[in-house]
Amino acid sequence: MKISVKPLYSELNPGVGQCPLGCQNVCQVRQKAPSLQTPSGYTCPLSVHQAKTWAEVVRGNTDVIFNTAATGDGKSLAAFIASLLDVVFRIMGLYPTIELVEDQSRSQRGWHLMFGLNADERIDCLFGAELDRRIQEAEKSNKFQELLLAIEHKKIILTNPDIFHLITHFQYRDPAYSNDLLPLVLAEFPDLWVFDEFHIFGPHQEAAVLNSMTLIRRVHSDQRPRRFLFTSATPKPDFIQLLKQSGLRTVEIAGSYTSEPTPGYRQVLQPIQLEFVDLKDADTLTWLENKASTIRAILEAEKQGRGLVILNSVAQAGRATQLLAKLLPDILVREISGRIDRREREQTHSELQNAHQPVLVIGTSAVDVGVDFKINLLIFESSDAATIIQRLGRLGRHPGFSIYYAFILISGRTPWFMARLKEYLEPDQEIERSQLQEAITNAFDAPQEFQEYRSRWGAIQAQGMLWKMGEGNQKVMQPIRERMVTDLQQVYGSKLKLWLGNWRELGNSDIGKEVQKELLRFRGGSTLQAAVWDGNRFYTYDLLRLLPYAQVEITTRQDFLEAVTNAGLGEEAFPENYIQVYLRIQKWVEDRFDVRLHCNWNTNDLKCCELTLLSRLSLVGHPQPEVGKCLSKHKHLAFLVPLSIRQSHWEVRNTLKLSPVFGLYYLTDASNKQSYAVAFNQDALLLEALKGRLAQFCRLQPQSLIF
Repeated sequence: MKISVKPLYSELNPGVGQCPLGCQNVCQVRQKAPSLQTPSGYTCPLSVHQAKTWAEVVRGNTDVIFNTAATGDGKSLAAFIASLLDVVFRIMGLYPTIELVEDQSRSQRGWHLMFGLNADERIDCLFGAELDRRIQEAEKSNKFQELLLAIEHKKIILTNPDIFHLITHFQYRDPAYSNDLLPLVLAEFPDLWVFDEFHIFGPHQEAAVLNSMTLIRRVHSDQRPRRFLFTSATPKPDFIQLLKQSGLRTVEIAGSYTSEPTPGYRQVLQPIQLEFVDLKDADTLTWLENKASTIRAILEAEKQGRGLVILNSVAQAGRATQLLAKLLPDILVREISGRIDRREREQTHSELQNAHQPVLVIGTSAVDVGVDFKINLLIFESSDAATIIQRLGRLGRHPGFSIYYAFILISGRTPWFMARLKEYLEPDQEIERSQLQEAITNAFDAPQEFQEYRSRWGAIQAQGMLWKMGEGNQKVMQPIRERMVTDLQQVYGSKLKLWLGNWRELGNSDIGKEVQKELLRFRGGSTLQAAVWDGNRFYTYDLLRLLPYAQVEITTRQDFLEAVTNAGLGEEAFPENYIQVYLRIQKWVEDRFDVRLHCNWNTNDLKCCELTLLSRLSLVGHPQPEVGKCLSKHKHLAFLVPLSIRQSHWEVRNTLKLSPVFGLYYLTDASNKQSYAVAFNQDALLLEALKGRLAQFCRLQPQSLIF
């Protein structure tokens, strides 16, 4: 189904005399950044939502601000304008991917140049690989010291929520300092914490961030305000309600838009030609192969055509890159995914900006969230409604192309999405973006909120943080803990006890100890991780998403790390505790292997519909027998859902409306007759919380399913 989407225009800040920044005679922004473009006849270059965000950040009386302006309308500038106008204002920006951290760094440097500020003195980018590099260069250093130095001396820190979480959960240590020093410094120095695109995270991360925000808020409860800003066009209502329950005051700032040229508005998004594609029995790679000539025509029709394909799998992205590079020899086909290192990514960004020939980027979530590409072609696989809206916002942000095309690929496994779309859209219809967003919201599944997770694990997760706080200076930390408990009890009620009984009880069993580890991690180890040596690339990836597409060689950790070191990379990117096996890619294959999990336990020995430690795991269906044994030596925190003879694990996924990237797998036991849907680690915790929805599966004993 093809439709035409109208452009989008954003309302400008009224400017001098009516400005939320308080400008009376002269515009502060134009005065400090004269090169920022201001439409003719207007005094301020900011959109109205950007000016209102500054006012709430600097002068407001709320704790949490949600900027929900449309994708492409400058939410990032809205977040940082306070620091650009006031050189002593400190901000920590938290971004879910390295790609987005680096993209924001490029934007920051551009803004600093406009405002006459020294970016090198003010900005620092912190993520795992960068911390490893600094530690290697320093004679005596560690992550604790490098983070402490950056937080105390830089006005703007761009990092990820994982590092933020590890700091606030007392995970970085240095024997020369108190365990609570780094969290207390983090709570003291920034004036604002910015969470970008936080809607992509689930209930575990939401609970973790609430705990961290409560710590920061209560470290110095009676001094200057500490504010948090969430920038996302599609925030989750339940998360906002969660923050309100804890006593945090919230406010939402939206943009003001029209689809027609209007005085007082400027264009932020171009019109696009959009097609919803029903894949039916085909897969994405087949569609890309069949449409290669169309892709070529669209890119070559422009002077410097630029395209972006977003897939849900790193393995698929690699295969698509190889396929299209072969089919489109006159186009630069490049990959940006979790297996591509920083140097290759920077080279691809350079080609996007400077190459005279067309460029097509094949990416995954590494480019999915927030990264600003100047493109005229966008192709992506469908997901939940919020993700589709975000992905569409990648297209049309920059003028300069004659036509902008988007293709949304809908899997044949979800035919109801196309049927629902037809209830709201007509073929060849021309619609406003607000209408399109409404149609997508109604046709596609909303991101799942999973309230059950918060009820089951939220309080225990908070107890884990409070337990770690107890390892600091008790004289300092005890009153902070008491204030935090008061706040969090408004969310979790009597489940949250200051004496931390649930957390203590978990420590009394092997399963409980594994649960504790997962609750203290931010993103968790929800999949079976493999360390992968792929030519000159080194990365970690989900074993069961990798093996269907590759022939591999099992190597040792020692040989793997030696190769990593020889490539100039840091060993800390490959923590031994979270890696199941070390693999070297021999060959990527075109025909998928039917790889599945097998457990060498009898049906009666397996515990279903509760958390368990699963051992004797192997892989079947791969042509290399030695690969199947790589999991046998480990125990895995797991949750098993029994299936009947004719059921697939997809039925469990559909019942719970789980994301396509959720780690749910098909497993057989020693009988080879009984099958299960299985999830591991943090995904297992989520299934355990949702078992009330699994009654149709869990009420039957596996024995009755066999006999």
